[in-house]
Amino acid sequence: MQKVFLSLIIFMCSFLMAETMTIAFNNGDTLAFDTAEILEITFENVSVDDMVELMSQIPIGFLKNSPNPFNPTTTISFELSESGKTQIEIFNVKGQKVKTLLDEEMEIGKHSVTWSGTDGNNRQAASGIYFYRISVNNKQKINKMIMLK
Repeated sequence: MQKVFLSLIIFMCSFLMAETMTIAFNNGDTLAFDTAEILEITFENVSVDDMVELMSQIPIGFLKNSPNPFNPTTTISFELSESGKTQIEIFNVKGQKVKTLLDEEMEIGKHSVTWSGTDGNNRQAASGIYFYRISVNNKQKINKMIMLK
């Protein structure tokens, strides 16, 4: 039996500043945990090949913003390996949506979008840490960026 330790999941929970993590089971039951109390998540009977296969199904191959840190604008570059409904959203450290930068059908290939550091009402956002989430056909990746003034 091989164990694959995914401390990355714990990192992502704290990365998103989530206070709780909920696990939904096939039978409809759910369990909620305080993320501060979780030290490690272990998947048993999952091979490294299975995890690589799962990760390869995410259609976003490249995701980066530049410059980072930035002031006042940054360009988010990404590459799609499948066409589909694509969204890019900006969130603050509290998990609140600041702005939707993109919400449209996109084709396979390299793309980029620029964020001018403004919120949904085109007001300048505060300096600090922000997260950008790209979703393609309900699969997503998240990265961190820093705005300095």
